[in-house]
Amino acid sequence: MASVFAALVRGANLASPGAFRLFLAMLVFVHHFSRLGLGTFAVMVFFVLSGFWLHRMWENKYRNTRAAYFTYLVSRIWRLAPVMALTSLMMIGMYEAFGIYTTETEALHPIWLAFSSIFLLGYASLPFMPVGPAWSLDIEMRFYLVAPLIAAGLARFGKTTILVAALLATAVSLSLTTTTMLANYIVFFVLGMMASVADWRPSQRLANWSGMIAIAAVLTTALSPFNELLLGGAHRGALFIYNPAYSAGLALLALPWAIATVHRPSDPADRMLADLSYIIYLQHAIAIQVFKLVDGPFLARLEVAAASFVLVPIVSWLIWRYFDRPINRRRDAWVKARLKRAPLAS
Repeated sequence: MASVFAALVRGANLASPGAFRLFLAMLVFVHHFSRLGLGTFAVMVFFVLSGFWLHRMWENKYRNTRAAYFTYLVSRIWRLAPVMALTSLMMIGMYEAFGIYTTETEALHPIWLAFSSIFLLGYASLPFMPVGPAWSLDIEMRFYLVAPLIAAGLARFGKTTILVAALLATAVSLSLTTTTMLANYIVFFVLGMMASVADWRPSQRLANWSGMIAIAAVLTTALSPFNELLLGGAHRGALFIYNPAYSAGLALLALPWAIATVHRPSDPADRMLADLSYIIYLQHAIAIQVFKLVDGPFLARLEVAAASFVLVPIVSWLIWRYFDRPINRRRDAWVKARLKRAPLAS
């Protein structure tokens, strides 16, 4: 645990990649326990970072493996599925323990739930999602399926053409359907991939201005007559329907800061924070359900919320230490074993 605190101290300025990802995960955590509606913003920035790293990993690692696309997909599922499946089992256990049954939970087909919990595809389309935040993993997996194709398109047609195509796809999708689809968010993934292709390295000054302007925008909105753009929860105002658009604008403001973090040094402790961000993102869904079960005065609910912000990171660290990290090491070794070896010089 000492390494956790050391990493938190070093990453307190949110400049390192792991610390920034953990900050985004905690924003989603706060989003679900308060009226501060910054969860969508955090997910959009996650998608940008995902686009960047997927492009880097495909070009620098997976393309150089045997059966590259197969290796890539297996590796991505292997990386996400274990913690997702574990969290899903824990959530279902909670439903059983507390006797939480509704028409929606009873409509869940065990096979479809198991498939989408392991392979992630279709999770956002379930009649009820036991692990609510995992809807974004469904979007991530759909992106993983097409990311190599987009990477090829960027190389062949250029960044401008692919960006325009992504913008059109997002605009058409948002105008035609309310269903959660990859097209709704594809522009954020593409922006991350473009940053990787261009090897964009925002200057420290630009990154600082980006972070400060994003924070100023949130504070200004919170103190303005339009604060309903930010304040959701059970008593959200009429303007909250525009929160996704507001979040998209905020994500674009924070883009230079986000991209700057990926070029900063990351030691093992910081990489642990990056791993923890994923586990906390899923595990806090259990705390959300406990919080919903509390039917009492505000102080009682506040105590549950405070306990959640302590217990979820601790449980997440235990999962990382004894479950996720050993599994991820095996995955990494499997991928390395599939790397093509250059022929020996004669």
